[in-house]
Amino acid sequence: MFLRFRTVLSVFRASFRNPLLRRVGFAYALFGAAEFGVWITLLVFAYRHGGPTASMVMVLVQLIPCIAVGPFLGALADRRRPSRVLCLGYGLQTLSMGAVAVTIGFGAPVVVFVLAPLTSLSFSVTRPPQAALLPALVRTPDELTAANVMTGWTDGAAALVGPALAGILLAWRGPGLAVAAMAGLTVIATLLVVRVQGPAAAISSDVAPGDGRALASIRTGAGSNLLMAVRNPQIRVLLALHTFYFVLIGALDLLCVILAADYLHLGRGGPGFLNAALGGGALLAGFVTAFLVGRRRLANTLTVTLAIAVVALALIGAIRSVAPVILLIGAVGLAGAVFDVTGRTLLQRSAPSDAIAGSFSILEALMDFGLALGAVLVRVAIAIGGLKAALFAPAVLALLLVAGLWRRIQKVDASATVPQVEIQLLRSISIFAALPAPSLEGIARDLEMLTVSQGTVVIKEGDRGDRYYAIAEGELAVSRESQFLQMVSRGDGFGEIALIRDVPRQATVTAATDASLYTLERELFVQAVTGHATAISAVDRVISRHLGDDVAQ
Repeated sequence: MFLRFRTVLSVFRASFRNPLLRRVGFAYALFGAAEFGVWITLLVFAYRHGGPTASMVMVLVQLIPCIAVGPFLGALADRRRPSRVLCLGYGLQTLSMGAVAVTIGFGAPVVVFVLAPLTSLSFSVTRPPQAALLPALVRTPDELTAANVMTGWTDGAAALVGPALAGILLAWRGPGLAVAAMAGLTVIATLLVVRVQGPAAAISSDVAPGDGRALASIRTGAGSNLLMAVRNPQIRVLLALHTFYFVLIGALDLLCVILAADYLHLGRGGPGFLNAALGGGALLAGFVTAFLVGRRRLANTLTVTLAIAVVALALIGAIRSVAPVILLIGAVGLAGAVFDVTGRTLLQRSAPSDAIAGSFSILEALMDFGLALGAVLVRVAIAIGGLKAALFAPAVLALLLVAGLWRRIQKVDASATVPQVEIQLLRSISIFAALPAPSLEGIARDLEMLTVSQGTVVIKEGDRGDRYYAIAEGELAVSRESQFLQMVSRGDGFGEIALIRDVPRQATVTAATDASLYTLERELFVQAVTGHATAISAVDRVISRHLGDDVAQ
């Protein structure tokens, strides 16, 4: 745990040393807080105007448009300059939330329901350009990883801060001020990124964004991903489990509103505080999941964490005290987040190498579907058996789901490969040390073994870089213009600068002893440290302007 804490601190330091990363990172943090804050605020607003049914409708009107057109909006990040798309997204969020706040002030609830989808759609624009922009802002390879990891931690922190801020404002002045404040956050985010210069579009195309051919290409890719998932039984099992996780979170979002209003009588700000407890638990899970890296069997962790989450939710029905309920909701957030990372890790292990990207794209698409289904589940359960039925329903569904899939889960777990040696090596290299479990294990699976004898020139100054090297055993000498620079050994890596900058090798590395190396192809390396498949195009064109020439590799 102490090692993990030190890694966290090193990532924070690496990120905050870079002024551009600070601006983009703070903007993203404000966006995340606004996203979570306005979500719970609109649920509270709907509940006051029509109870659980209205809140369910509010969930559906926000998520269904995202399910339908979200992938097309996300594709803008690859076809237009990411910095402009990011700034545009923040601006649209400000306008849409501002319009909602004004409409609430004028007392027009029907119009709020009409405008709410615009808010959710504007939020869906942000994450792809954020991922594509980060590689253009870094100055060192470590900063590249730090920026990617910080984005994940920011999401967790926003899930705590956003609802808490919304709760305070709801209790003080009501939903109008809360939504206006969230719009204010995105105003600041827009100002922070408006002058940030980023790379050109990752995918150059002569097709206009509204052209049918562009939409057809996106539909074709999505269709092939779906077909791949349907045909692979292991992927189907894991996607089914993960969809239920999203159902659980969607159910709890609505339940936080109902519990605060009718069960605990916490007042107007109560839903925000309960939802913040959920986010706080998920934030703490970030430290727990570090222990999942390299574990041989994950099926038990998967089922135990799911059981803890649904049992904690069910126990709320037997308790009417605020503090225990907050702790139980926090437990749901913590156990659920561990389940999420465990499931993603198992999916990373089990999916064929050519199906991993498609599997995770489907997983993201299932998120909105699961959240919407969770809201519907709560409303149906309340209609049948009241609030306690809604609290128990996820536990019943989880029991049925795990019982039906248990043998298949065990089979998936038993057949999954865990590259233990490669994982331990990557954890000793700073570029990879802070990456989450699924990413780290995915990189380890893609490593290829290379044995070289003493005197072998592994890379030569001036050659084109095509792969990254991690040293498993032996010593190698680094030189530039025939001048010796340093010795590198196990736990060191080399070759990253040529890959990130798309320039010739900056040094020669020669085996001083017989050595064992692991290699990672250029495209896989850049995707691993950026977290974005198409970021390599941005890296090629832009990063070289930011990195100095004093790096050996």
